[in-house]
Amino acid sequence: MSVLGDRLKEEREKRGWSQVLVAKKLGLKRSSTYANWEYGIREPDLDMLQKLADLYEVSIDQLNGRNEKESEYSLPEDVILDVIKEAEAEYKVSLRDDPVVEAAVRDLIHNLAKMKKSAQKNG
Repeated sequence: MSVLGDRLKEEREKRGWSQVLVAKKLGLKRSSTYANWEYGIREPDLDMLQKLADLYEVSIDQLNGRNEKESEYSLPEDVILDVIKEAEAEYKVSLRDDPVVEAAVRDLIHNLAKMKKSAQKNG
């Protein structure tokens, strides 16, 4: 497997998604196209690479293995979802019905986790 293929598989499995589901989310006609990227048989074009990065909420550099420091601060999807659900229950609002709001909340959670881990390293 390639670094990109390994990263795609890792990100997909972190979320508990199948290759078929990811292919559908990306609008691919065949799931084998996505599978070939994971296996390192083929590589996505730049537009699709950006879609993959957006889907997995990582940078293209992270998918290509160029930014290890960023990935060390990644939170599992279930942790993020738990935090979002707790906030929704506490404030009686929906944070997942608007993709822009959900993305902003996810960014906030990731940034808070980064700050916490950085403080723990330096403290």
